[in-house]
Amino acid sequence: MKKILLATCIASAAVLTSCVDLDLSPLSEGSSETWYSSQSEIEMSLNDFYRTDFFPIIDKSWGDDVAWRNNTQSVQNGTMTAEDGGVATRWQNYYKGIARALRLLGKMDNARAMGIPEATILQYEGEAYFYMGYAYGMLAFFWGDAILDKTGMTLDEAYQAVRSPKADVLEFAYQCFDEAAKRLPTTYSGIQRATKGAAYAFKARAALWNGDYDVAAKAAKDCMDLNVYKLHDNYQDLFTASWSDEWIFFFRGDVTLKKYYFAAADVNNIVPRLVGGWGGVCAPSYELICAYPCIDGKPIDESPLYNPKDPFENRDPRLAMTVVPFATAYTKSVLDGTYKPEDYGWLGYEHSPDPTRTEVINLATGDPISNTDSKARAEHAAYNGFLFKKYVDESWLENGHNGAATTYPYMRYGDVLLMYAEAMNELGQCDNDVLDLTINALRERAYRGTGINYPVATKSTQEAMRTMIRTERFIEMAFEGWRYPDLLRWRLAEVIFNRPTYYLKRAWSGSASWDGNVDNVSDDYKVLIQNWKDGNYPIGGTPQIDENGMADLQYMVDAGYIVIAAERKFDKTRDYLWPVPADDRLINENLDQNPNW
Repeated sequence: MKKILLATCIASAAVLTSCVDLDLSPLSEGSSETWYSSQSEIEMSLNDFYRTDFFPIIDKSWGDDVAWRNNTQSVQNGTMTAEDGGVATRWQNYYKGIARALRLLGKMDNARAMGIPEATILQYEGEAYFYMGYAYGMLAFFWGDAILDKTGMTLDEAYQAVRSPKADVLEFAYQCFDEAAKRLPTTYSGIQRATKGAAYAFKARAALWNGDYDVAAKAAKDCMDLNVYKLHDNYQDLFTASWSDEWIFFFRGDVTLKKYYFAAADVNNIVPRLVGGWGGVCAPSYELICAYPCIDGKPIDESPLYNPKDPFENRDPRLAMTVVPFATAYTKSVLDGTYKPEDYGWLGYEHSPDPTRTEVINLATGDPISNTDSKARAEHAAYNGFLFKKYVDESWLENGHNGAATTYPYMRYGDVLLMYAEAMNELGQCDNDVLDLTINALRERAYRGTGINYPVATKSTQEAMRTMIRTERFIEMAFEGWRYPDLLRWRLAEVIFNRPTYYLKRAWSGSASWDGNVDNVSDDYKVLIQNWKDGNYPIGGTPQIDENGMADLQYMVDAGYIVIAAERKFDKTRDYLWPVPADDRLINENLDQNPNW
C-alpha cells in the first residue's frame, strides 16, 4: 500500500481510512464528513490519540547513556537521509494528529447540538489543543520551520503549503497548551488522559527544548504549583511500580494486549544470559557509569572517595539503582569473610562479569553454575561489563521474554523539576530556594533510606550550576530516552557523536570456554584477565570529567582496557535538524529543505 503523504495527513477533508502504512484512525471511523455524529464517536477518536503512533517514543539507543553492542543509529553516525522512513513517519503522524484535532474542534458545535454537557465539550477541546501544542512543539524542535495549520487545510491548500518560521510555530504551540490548560481538569479517574498538569509540563518541555527559558520556567512552575504530583518515595521502585503520583503522562504495558513500551519491549537485549537473555546487548555506557558523582557530590576525578577498583563504591545511590552492581572486590571479601553472593545477586543469580569467574551461585539452590555472563564462558557476554537494572524485575522473565507490563513514564514530575532548575539557571535566577525545590529534592529521594546524607546543591556560578544540572539530568533521567534531545539542544551532539562507542576486548581462546588455565588463552585474553586482577575492569583508572560532565575514555583504549566498538559521526552544520521527508517535497514543490540535506 502506498505511503501517506503530507497533503493527505494535514488536509482536514481527507478520509482517515485511506491513509495506510499505519492506520491511525479508530477502527470504525469513516469519512470525516460523517464522523463525530455521536458522543461515542467523538470519544473514540480522542481515545485513539493516546498511543505511541501520535506520541512517538525516542529510541533508547539514540543517546550516549546506552551502549548498543557494535551498532550505532542513523542519528549518531551521519547516515540519516531525507528518504529515512522513521523521519517520514514521525513527520506525517504529527500532522495526522493535528488534522484530527482540528477536525474535532470544528465539530464541537455539532456536539453542543447533541446536548453534550459544556464541561465535557471543554474537556474534548482541551485534549485537542493539548495534542496540537505537543505536535507543533516537536515539529519545531526536530525540523525548525514547519507547516502551520491552525484551521484545517483543504487538499489544494495542502499541496501549496509552505513552512512557517519556527518562532511562529512555537508561538502557536504555546497558545494551544494555554487553551488546553484552561479546559482540562487537574486529575482523572480511570483511563489516562491529558490533564492541566500535562499541558503545563509538555509546554515546559517544548519551550526548554527550543530555548525559550522564560516560557519553560513559568510552565514548569505552573505544573509544580498545582500540588497534584510528587516524587515517588523510592527511585528504583518508581520504574517497576503499578502506580505513582510522579507520573504525569505515561504508557502502561499490557501482556493481554501485547503492548510493551521502551525497554520492556526488548527483554532479551537487557536481561542476563543466565536467565535466557543476551546479557547486555543494550547496556549502560561507560560515559553514563562515569557520570554519577560520589556521595560527596564531586565528580569521580575530583572526589577522594572514588575507588577505581570498585565503580559502585561511594557513588550516588542512583547508580546501583540503574545499573546492576557486581562483586568487584570479590577476592578481598572472600578472604576477609564478608562476601555474600546475595549481595551481588540479580534475578536469582550471583552476578559478576569478572573474566576470571567461571562459575557463580544460583541463589535459590546455593549451587555453582557456569558464569555465562562473563567472557570466562562466552565471548559475546559482558560487552562492557554492565547491565541495566532500571525498569527490570522478575516480571521480565515471564511471558516468554516477549515483553513486560512495565509502565513507561513519558512525562514525570522529576523531569519537571529538572526543567525548572535548568530554565531558571539559564535565566540567571537559580538560587538556593530553586535548588531546594528541584535538585536537592531529587537527591534527598535518591539517598532516602541509605543512612547517608545527600550532598546539598548550593548556588554557585551559572556555569558551575549548568554543569551540575546537566549531570543531574543525565543520571536522574538515564535510560528514559531523553538524552538524545538533550544533546541536541545543548549543542553537545557534535562533541559526543564524533567520539566512538566502546566495549571490552573481545579476546578469546578459540575454545568453548576458559578452563581456568591462563596458558590456554590468547595474549589479549591474558591482558583482559590481568586488567580485572589489577582493578582496571571494566573502568580502568580514573577518567577525567569535562565541563559538560562527560568522561573522556580515549586513555582507556590507549591503555588496552577497552576497544572501539563503532565510530560515530555528526555534522554540526546539518544534523541538529532533521530533513523534510523527500516524498512530501515531491508532492509539494513549495516545501523547502533544511540546510545541507
